[in-house]
Amino acid sequence: MFASDQARYTKVAIALHWLIALLVIAQVGWGWWMQEIPKQPVGPRVDAYNLHKSCGMMIFALMVARLGWRLGHPPPPLPALPGWQRTLANGTHALIYAALFVLPLSGYLGSAWSGYPVKFFGVTLPAWAAKSDPLKDLMSRVHLVTGFVLVTAFALHLAGVVKHTLEGRREILGRMSPFKA
Repeated sequence: MFASDQARYTKVAIALHWLIALLVIAQVGWGWWMQEIPKQPVGPRVDAYNLHKSCGMMIFALMVARLGWRLGHPPPPLPALPGWQRTLANGTHALIYAALFVLPLSGYLGSAWSGYPVKFFGVTLPAWAAKSDPLKDLMSRVHLVTGFVLVTAFALHLAGVVKHTLEGRREILGRMSPFKA
């Protein structure tokens, strides 16, 4: 049986979790794919990058909402787990949260320092930073490394889902399930 209502996240937390998860999966795939777009002609590449930036800023806004919601609505307590599993779960979630803030921030800052305008779904945002190749390059490295951290933490998270699924631990899986049994 799935977790009771008291052992489940709130409906808002569940909706934000799944919306952000789907957007991030699409964003990671899009981010890797768009690097293969030829630099000439510039139009398709620019459009792909602008969409990536817009989605990244949207994910950032959703993460701010998610963090605000979580601060006001603490998660339900974990069911009984061995200490190492509890520590790994908490650490993985912390890494995912941190990466989902660092990725859009580093992407935005890298764009701001690149000298190209930052657009949010076609709306050009005011330029606030001068072009700086060293800072742009730093943010590009931070963005790339954080992407690998996120994918690794996500893989650990999925490994936990698989483990608990195989064990039949529905009280754990039901905490964040969009479906209620």
